[in-house]
Amino acid sequence: MIPYRISLDKHLCILGPTRAGKSSLVRAIIGELSKKYVVTVLDWHGEYAGILPTLPTSAIKIELNRLPPKLLTEILGFGLGLNEPSMYMLYRIIRDGNYSSFNDLIGKIDNYLVNTRTEAEMKAAILRRLEYSASNIGSGIISIDRLMEGDSIIDLSDLTIIEEKRLVSSLILASMYMHYMRKGLIERGVRHILIIEEAQNLLNADESGYSIIDHVIMELAKYGLRAVLVSNVIPKSSLLKHCNVVLFKINPELLGDEISISRDLVKRLGEMSAEEVLVITNGNITRVRPVRSTMSPKHIVVRRLEIRSRDTHTIDEDVKKKAVANNNEGESNNGGIINQGNSNINNGGNNGIATVSKALNLVGVNNAKNGSSMGDDSPFKKQVMELEREVINLRDRINEIERILEADEKIIEKILELDDKLKNNQA
Repeated sequence: MIPYRISLDKHLCILGPTRAGKSSLVRAIIGELSKKYVVTVLDWHGEYAGILPTLPTSAIKIELNRLPPKLLTEILGFGLGLNEPSMYMLYRIIRDGNYSSFNDLIGKIDNYLVNTRTEAEMKAAILRRLEYSASNIGSGIISIDRLMEGDSIIDLSDLTIIEEKRLVSSLILASMYMHYMRKGLIERGVRHILIIEEAQNLLNADESGYSIIDHVIMELAKYGLRAVLVSNVIPKSSLLKHCNVVLFKINPELLGDEISISRDLVKRLGEMSAEEVLVITNGNITRVRPVRSTMSPKHIVVRRLEIRSRDTHTIDEDVKKKAVANNNEGESNNGGIINQGNSNINNGGNNGIATVSKALNLVGVNNAKNGSSMGDDSPFKKQVMELEREVINLRDRINEIERILEADEKIIEKILELDDKLKNNQA
């Protein structure tokens, strides 16, 4: 079989129905491109957890003071589904830029004086949506700057409502944009791959065919970032005009009246098998068989731990963990998206909680891709080791609670035994 390579001169859009094989192809893309570029994945359902170092959203620190008021207003308006009057009111409230966290933002909105009943209703609506969707967002310890130094999967599956996932994804994209914009380094080549699952939730544009997310992704391209947009529907977005497209077999009759495709494409869709895809690049349509990956998770994934005792005492910790293992999937590929990796690594033991010795220098590993290296004392490694210590301390506390509960059970058994003896004596 002759390999088919897709150029990274544009963003890439992978389209197809559920269970068509998109996730398997994305795993292959992650395994291949992480050998050469920094790869970040916004994983909506936790499908790729452990393939790369994986973080829960609670570990990410969103520094709102780094987002200009106009951009933040657009992002919040999009993520929270605000209408134009509400967005304008929000901008009037935050335009002085005096905020650093969501608590600051909520406080500013709450203290804003309104003059009419309509303004009061808009203010209440903004507060309600913001408190509902953003109460646990952005308070982690891993900054966007640190996040972009190495490969990572951001696991959004711990967020329960779509508004939270939209908001977190939008804020991360905006923070990446400002990160590169502050550096001001235009990059003709590719330095960073961003994979966005369920992209239709971010690209559903307004009637003009435009959204703030379209703008941010297009702007990121000039800084060397390429987005891989994975969707089970064809988004109504102008961004598709600037993408190479991988299209899995789909029934054209299910596309709806809003989506128009050429007769040639309809014919090709009818001719292809379920194991094939159409690759659309620069007006050319090619039928190919996509790579299927069997990559297994090889990185520790620690999510929220919660232990409840009989007196309803709760330990509820967000444990954030990043660890790296060897990148050993397949052969090197400097051109595009080919080959398939296979790795079977067991991460058992300690209930999924790694020891410090398993944590490697993520920054050093990824800088090696670019021919540079950072020492063992890098800030990122210190954060990883600090998180390791937090995990160990948490496990010690869990063990202590288990010992207390075990002792309580023995005391209760003795009390019940004595109670039975007293009842027998009285009888």
